[in-house]
Amino acid sequence: MNQTVAPADIVVDAPPDLASPTVPGVLARLLPVALSLAGMGVMVAMFAAGTGATRNPMFLAFPGTLLVSTVVTALTGRAGRQGGSVDADRDQYVGYLSELSRSVSEIAVAQHRSAMNRHPDPDTLWTLIGGPRMWELGPTDADFGLVRVGMGTQPLGRRLVAPQLPPEEHRDPVTTTALERFLHAHSTVRAPVTIGLRAGTHVTIEGDPGEVRGLLRAILCQLAVLHAPDQVLIVAAVDDEDRGHWDWLKWLPHNKHPVDVDEAGPVRMIYPSVAEAQEALTAVQGREVVVVTDLASGIDPIVGVTTVGVGARCDGAPLTVRTPADPAPGWCPDRMAPLDALICARRLAGYDSRTGHRAADEPNWPELMGFSELNRIDPVAWRRRRRGRDRLRVPIGTTVGGGPLELDIKEPAEDGMGPHGLCIGATGSGKSELLRTIALGMMAHNPPDALNLLLIDFKGGATFLDYTRAPHVAALITNLSDDAHLVARMRDALSGEMNRRQQLLRTAGCAGVAAYERARGVRTLPPLPTLFIIVDEFSELLSQHPDFADTFAAIGRLGRSLGMHLLLASQRLDEGRLRGLEAHLSYRMCLKTLSANESQSILGSLDAYRLPSTPGAGFLRIGGGEPVRFQAALVSAPLPANTPAGGQAVAARKVRVFGTWVTGTVSRAAQLSEAPERTIASVVLDRLTGKGPPAHRVWLPPLGAAPALHAVLADAACAPGSLAVPIGIVDRPFDQCRTPLVVDMSGAAGNLAVVGAPQSGKSTALRTLTTALAATHRPCQVQFYCLDFGGGALSAVRTLAHVGAVAGRAEPRLVGRIVAECESVVRRREALFREHGIASIAEYRQRRAAVDASRDPFGDVFLVIDGWGSVRQEFDALEESVTALAAQGLSYGVHVVLSA
Repeated sequence: MNQTVAPADIVVDAPPDLASPTVPGVLARLLPVALSLAGMGVMVAMFAAGTGATRNPMFLAFPGTLLVSTVVTALTGRAGRQGGSVDADRDQYVGYLSELSRSVSEIAVAQHRSAMNRHPDPDTLWTLIGGPRMWELGPTDADFGLVRVGMGTQPLGRRLVAPQLPPEEHRDPVTTTALERFLHAHSTVRAPVTIGLRAGTHVTIEGDPGEVRGLLRAILCQLAVLHAPDQVLIVAAVDDEDRGHWDWLKWLPHNKHPVDVDEAGPVRMIYPSVAEAQEALTAVQGREVVVVTDLASGIDPIVGVTTVGVGARCDGAPLTVRTPADPAPGWCPDRMAPLDALICARRLAGYDSRTGHRAADEPNWPELMGFSELNRIDPVAWRRRRRGRDRLRVPIGTTVGGGPLELDIKEPAEDGMGPHGLCIGATGSGKSELLRTIALGMMAHNPPDALNLLLIDFKGGATFLDYTRAPHVAALITNLSDDAHLVARMRDALSGEMNRRQQLLRTAGCAGVAAYERARGVRTLPPLPTLFIIVDEFSELLSQHPDFADTFAAIGRLGRSLGMHLLLASQRLDEGRLRGLEAHLSYRMCLKTLSANESQSILGSLDAYRLPSTPGAGFLRIGGGEPVRFQAALVSAPLPANTPAGGQAVAARKVRVFGTWVTGTVSRAAQLSEAPERTIASVVLDRLTGKGPPAHRVWLPPLGAAPALHAVLADAACAPGSLAVPIGIVDRPFDQCRTPLVVDMSGAAGNLAVVGAPQSGKSTALRTLTTALAATHRPCQVQFYCLDFGGGALSAVRTLAHVGAVAGRAEPRLVGRIVAECESVVRRREALFREHGIASIAEYRQRRAAVDASRDPFGDVFLVIDGWGSVRQEFDALEESVTALAAQGLSYGVHVVLSA
C-alpha cells in the first residue's frame, strides 16, 4: 500500500528478506566427486601394481580423505555460505535501526522540551511571573488560548513512515521484529496535552470535584500567566457555598471588570449565576472571555463566550474532559493545589495590566523629578535651583538597584555624557515613550531661555504631538517620509541655525557658547539657549536621503561649540550610514533589539538582545564604559489615582475589606467623566505653557495659501512715492525667516517679465503688481495701460483710477491706440527733457511740479501686457513698437510689464 510522504517525514528502510536458496546443477555437484574418484582409482592401481613401500595401506589415506571432503563440500557448501550472509544482513540492519533510534530520540527530546516550554508544568508557572515570558501570547500567536490539561503521548513531530514489507514467507523474523519494536517505541513522545479556549468553546470537566477544581486552577493560572489582562478576561459563576474555592481569582488582574467600579475599585467578576455574568459582559469588548462555572444547576453556556465548567460530580470518579475535540485517551491530568493558585494570583496582582511592570517597581517620574505635587509645579521657582552641574541633566528612569538614572547631555568637560547620543529600540520596546520622557524632563528642569528643543519625527508619528505648546519647542517637524522637499527644507533650516549661531558668536567675539554665556553676564546680548535636537527614525531618513548624514556630521563636529546637541533614535541601527558621525556619539541608549548584531554594535555585548519585552527596559552606555541597566519612567501614563485634579485636597476614604462581593454602588467608569484621561505629560505641559519666552523659530512650515495683498503691504516698509512695492513673500528657510518680495520698478529694473507655465499664476502676478502700485501711489503718479490677452485677469483692475484703458483681442483698434499712446509719451518727454535740460527720469520726477501739466499729464506709465505670445501672433506689427518701448521707454518713465 502506497503512503503519502511529506518532506519532513522520516522513511524507515525495509529489513532484508530471506531469499530462496540456489540449488547447484547435477554436473556442478558430481564433477568434484568424479575427479576425486578418478584420482582415487589411480592411487588404487598404483597400490595394486606396486611393491614395498608403495603397497603400504597408509599410501591410500590421503586420497581417501580428499574424496570424503569433496563429497561433503559438494553436498553442504552452498547452505553454509547462505547462512553466513543472513547473519551479516541482520547485523547491518539492527545497526541501522540503532543509529536511526539515536537521531529520532534527539528529535523526540527536542519536541518534548519545546512542548514543555510552550506549556509549562503548573508547578513552575509562578517562576515565569515578572520575566520576559509573562503575558507573552497575543491574539496573533498560534498558541493564544491554548492551555495544557495534562501529560500524555503525542505523535512524533516528524512522522515515521513504515516500509513496505515482503510477503510473509520471505520475511526475516529477527529484523521484522526489531522494526516493529522501533516503530512502537519512537512514533510517539510524552508531551503536554492541550485544548483550545477560543471562539466560544464549551469545555466540561467531570469527575471527583477536588480533581476537577485542581485541573481548573491549573488551566486558569496558565491563562493568567501567559495572556495579558487586556487580551483575556477570566470570569467566574459559582454557587455561594462554593465561593471559597474561587476566592483566589480576585487577585488576578484578569478578573477585574474593565469599566465597572465600586467603592473598593474595579469590580471583581465573580457572580452567583451565569445570567449575572452574561449581563456584566455586555460592556466588555475586544477581549477573549473565559467563564468558569461551578454551579449545582449545571453548565449554561453563553453564546460566543468560552465556558469551562464543572460537570457531573462524583467523589472518586475518574476525571473526564469533554470538548469539541476531546483529548486522546491515556493522558494524566494536571492538578494545582489551592495554595499554589493563590500564590500565583497574588504574584500577578502586583503587575500593572497596561505595562506588565510591578507597580512597586515602576519608576515614578514625579518622584524622580522631585515634584511632590504634580499639579502645583512652579517652573519659574523650580528652575532657579537648576544651575551649574544640574543644567541639562534629567532623570529618565531607575537602575536595577532602584536608584535614579540621569541623562546629562553636557559635554564631558562639564562632567556630562554628551553632547550627542544614540537611542535604538525595536517596535514595542518603549523607544518613543523614552524620548517623550527625556524631552519632558529637559523642559521641566530648564527654562526656555536656557534650552530649546527641535523635535523631528521622520515618519510623522504622534510621539511629540502635544509638546508644541511648551515654550521650549522651537519646532516639530513631521511627515518627512513622503515629501523630499521637506527634507531639503529641514537641511536648510539646520544649516541656517548653525550659521545663525556662528554669526552671534562672531559678533560677540566669543569662541563658544560657554564664553557667550559668561559675556551675557556683563553685556547685553540676545539669549543663545542650548538646542537639543531629537530625531526619531533617523535610519529611515538616511536610507532615503543618504546625503543628510553630512548635515548630522556637521552638527556633530560643530555642535559642541555652538550649543547644538543631537539625539538620534531609530528602531534599527545601520552603522554604515553614520559616516563621520559615530565618533561624536558619546552616549548610547539601547532598548530591546531584534538582532544580536545590533546589540553587539551598540553595547559591545548581547545584553539588549536578551532584554525582556517589557517596554522601557534598556541599557545606557557612556563612551567605552560598561552598560548600565535601567527601566525608563513613563510620562504618558495616566495620573496616579491619588493625584488631585487641579490641586484640590484628596478626601479621606474608608478602608474596606478586599473581597469578591460588590462593595457599595456599581458605576460605569467610562460614564463617570466625559473628559479625556489626563496623563503626567499633559499636566506638566499645562504648567509649562506660557512660562517663559517662546523659542527661536528654527523651522518655518512651507508656504501655504497666498497671503492677502493688504497684509503684505502692511508688513513691508517701503518709502512713500517710490516705485518699490511688495507683491508677495519670499520663503528663506536657511535664514529662518520670510521677507516681502519687493519689486523696484525704478532705474534699470523698471521693465518686468513674468514667465511661467499655463495656470502658474502669471496673470495674478501682473494684477498684484498693478494693484500694489495703485495702492501706494496717487493716480497722478502712476498710470496703467493694459492689453489683456490672458484669461481676463486684468479686467479686474479696470475700475481703478490709475488705469487708462484695458483692451482685449476683440478690440484691435484700442490695442493699437494704447501702444501708440505710450509711444507718444516717450516722444513728448524726449522733447521736454531737451527743452528743460533734464538729464534723467529721476530728475524729471523731482522737477515734475515745474512742468506744465497740460504738456505732460502723466506720471510713470506702465504698459501691462498679459499674454505677450498671443500679442505677437495676432498683432505682429506691434512687436517692433513694444520692443522699442522696452529699450527706450525707461529713460522717459515708460515701463513695459508683460507675461509669457
